[in-house]
Amino acid sequence: MRLRTAVAFGFAAIMGASLIGAGAAAANPPVPSDVQVSENGCPIPPRGLDGKPLPPPAGPDGRPLPPPSDYDGNPCPPPS
Repeated sequence: MRLRTAVAFGFAAIMGASLIGAGAAAANPPVPSDVQVSENGCPIPPRGLDGKPLPPPAGPDGRPLPPPSDYDGNPCPPPS
């Protein structure tokens, strides 16, 4: 009986620790590493094979997403 209790408590401790770790990982998702940011906080748009900026991504309704904003909340200039 004591062995079963010890096994049950050990299993509960392992599961509790893994749930705490999973919660911390979900609270702090990793930042995508392929997005580069300029000095004012505007993302640098990706460029195609010809060196020109790619078009903005389409939103769920098919229209282009609004321009991103910098660290101060101002809209970023269009890519040149």
